[in-house]
Amino acid sequence: MLFLARTGCQWRYLPERYPPWSAVWQQWRRWRANGVWERAMARLARLIRRRARRKHVEPTMVMIDAQTVRGGRAGPTFHNAGGRGGRTIGAKRSILIEYLGLPLAARVDPAKPHDVKVGRELLASGLKDLPLVRDVIADRGYRGLAALAARRQVTLNIKAPPKGSTGFVPLAPLYKVEHAFARLGRWRRLSRCYEGTEASAKAWLEVACLAYLFARWRIEPA
Repeated sequence: MLFLARTGCQWRYLPERYPPWSAVWQQWRRWRANGVWERAMARLARLIRRRARRKHVEPTMVMIDAQTVRGGRAGPTFHNAGGRGGRTIGAKRSILIEYLGLPLAARVDPAKPHDVKVGRELLASGLKDLPLVRDVIADRGYRGLAALAARRQVTLNIKAPPKGSTGFVPLAPLYKVEHAFARLGRWRRLSRCYEGTEASAKAWLEVACLAYLFARWRIEPA
C-alpha cells in the first residue's frame, strides 16, 4: 500500500512480487473501514515524541491548515469547485500537526466548504484523543474557530504576516504545516485527488502521513 501511495500505481498494475491486487484492495478497504491508518499515525507520533524526549508524549499544542488540490477522476466523485475564487474543482485536505511537524490527524472534504467548517470538524474529532492540548495555532482564515476553542477550553492563537508585508511570509511555527504538505506532495497518489469518495481520499492521505512519520522515525527524507 505504501508502494501504491508512493508511485501512484493503479491497482491492476500492482507488480507480481506483491499479492494479487484484489487481495491487497480488499485488505486496504478493511483497514480503511477500521481506522487502522489513523491509529497507526497516532501511535507512531507518540513514539517519535518519546524518542525526541519531549516533556509530554501527548502534544500540548497543535497547528491546523488546509490545501485545495485538483481532482483527477473521471466518473462519480465528491469533488466540487472551491479554493481561491472557486476555480479549483477538487478536494480540500486538512491536517493537524504538532510542534515537531508530525501529522496527528487528517481529513478530506470537497473543495467548496470554508476552511473553518472543515477545520471545526477536524479539531472536534482530533482533540478527543489529545487531552493535553491547550493551544491551537492557525492563520487568519481560521478565526472562526474561536467559539470551538472556547468550548474546548483551549487558546486559539492566530498568526498573521506583519503589516505592510507582501508576497509569501513564513509564519513560525506554522511553516511546519506547509513543510509537511510539501513532503506529502511527493507521494504521487496525492499529486491530485483521484478518489471517488471522501473516505478513500482520507485513507490515502493517512497512508502518506504514516509513511512520512516512518521517514521521521528513521531520520531520513520522505
